[in-house]
Amino acid sequence: MIRTVTVYAGSATQAPEPLLALARELGAGIAARGWVLVYGGATIGLMGAVADGALAGGGRVEGVILDTFARVAHGGLHDLATVTDMRSRKAGLAHRGDAFVALPGGFGTLEELSEILVERQLGMHAKPLIAIDHDGFWSPLRQLIDVQISRSLVKEKYRDLLTFVPDAATALARLDTAASKIDDR
Repeated sequence: MIRTVTVYAGSATQAPEPLLALARELGAGIAARGWVLVYGGATIGLMGAVADGALAGGGRVEGVILDTFARVAHGGLHDLATVTDMRSRKAGLAHRGDAFVALPGGFGTLEELSEILVERQLGMHAKPLIAIDHDGFWSPLRQLIDVQISRSLVKEKYRDLLTFVPDAATALARLDTAASKIDDR
């Protein structure tokens, strides 16, 4: 059963409008399904946009933010955990999620996605893990995975641990499918 979706996203204030719209659409779709959005807690960039989309859709939104970034915390959240270090932040985001979606972002987003992907590879969870490859954003990562497999650094059976989709609608449809499979067990 999916009750919460953790979304990893960038907080860059100069994010282009198409990416902000993508984030708002994802947030609204999560809310429309009655799922709780869990994310990095900021009011800026794609982080703020995904929260705004979920809140505008009447959804519940929870954040986990570093205390050093509390000044940019979103004021409209239902719950906000403030932590002192990145390990605690990543753990808070990971443990709250029944599924994970990565929007475009910077180094932090890449790190969060990598960590949750490794945990899936190690069998620590079997939760859905989706990267929204808007306009080819995650294509270099997909290519890197292909290279890692071709050089026998990653086993072929791990190729599909991370699902790449082109947009929010497809990500939400994949989560719907995953939720129905989980509910059928």
